[in-house]
Amino acid sequence: MPTLRQLSFFGRKLKRRRCAVAALIGAPQKKGVIIKMGITTPRKPNSAKRKYAKVRVIASKKIIFAHVPGIGKHGLQEYSIVLVEGGSPPDVPGVNYTLIRGVYDFDKLEEYSRKKRRSKFGTPRPLIKSVS
Repeated sequence: MPTLRQLSFFGRKLKRRRCAVAALIGAPQKKGVIIKMGITTPRKPNSAKRKYAKVRVIASKKIIFAHVPGIGKHGLQEYSIVLVEGGSPPDVPGVNYTLIRGVYDFDKLEEYSRKKRRSKFGTPRPLIKSVS
C-alpha cells in the first residue's frame, strides 16, 4: 500500500491491457500468406478435427494460427493468399484468428449446401421446389 507522499510524487499507474489481435495492428482484417496447413483436436469435452492454418500477416510480418471455417474442402495450400480477421473457436487453444471465405485464394463454395449462417459464408438461398 503506497503512502500519501508516494502517491503525490508518482501517482497510480494503470495496467496495460493486452491486445487479443495484435497481429492485425488495430485493423479489422489483414492479408496474409499461408505457411502451413494443419489439423488439431479441441479441448476436453469436445471431440473433432479442426483445421487451422499457420499464416504470416503481410503488414506486420507476424506469424499466427488461424481457424479455417466451413464444412468440407477449402482448396487452401502453402503460399495461398487469405484474408484474416480476429476471433476463434473457443475450444481450440492458441488459435486466435479466423480466415474469411470467398476472398483471394479461399474458396467460397462448401462441400455441403449450407442452410444456416449463410450471410457469413456468402452462400445463396437454396431453391425451394413447389408442389402442385
